[in-house]
Amino acid sequence: MESKPDYQKQNEDFVAALLRECSDRGTRAELRRYWSEQTRHYAYPVLGKLRALDNAPRLIAASLFASHDREQSRAHRKGGATVGGAFLYLAGGGRTKPAYESTERHFRRLLACDSLDDLAPQLHRLVKRLERDGFPIDYVRLLRDLRFWNKNAERVKTDWSLDFWQAADTNTTQPDAA
Repeated sequence: MESKPDYQKQNEDFVAALLRECSDRGTRAELRRYWSEQTRHYAYPVLGKLRALDNAPRLIAASLFASHDREQSRAHRKGGATVGGAFLYLAGGGRTKPAYESTERHFRRLLACDSLDDLAPQLHRLVKRLERDGFPIDYVRLLRDLRFWNKNAERVKTDWSLDFWQAADTNTTQPDAA
């Protein structure tokens, strides 16, 4: 009997390969070119080397990672923020912060996406905002979420929403249980 693939290990191995490849500035620049249709063909050799050409979650994660930060240790942190947590960070950490309302609109736009093709540009926009602040996210977790998206996007959206909206309420008092 054949055992089930260990997706967590595969995701960790892919992010490790990505860290190695993106340590080269030229390679990272080629991957960033994926986001423009006119220059996308420059990213294909690197994506092929990473075995990401025919794997949309890997392709998106690699292209996002290359866009995230020049210093890759600042882009990825194992156990770091999820997409919902990253949006909460951009919102200032809670509902009472001035940036919350506009960030919430962007987050809702991301949640309205139905396909990975729709989601990718929204994630790219998020990563560019995080790059300015040097705020890392967990790319292993992001890759897991992207892999799971086609099977159950609503579950992924719910997880991200929990990290955004429920985390924002942690400072409020909870009613006592009877």
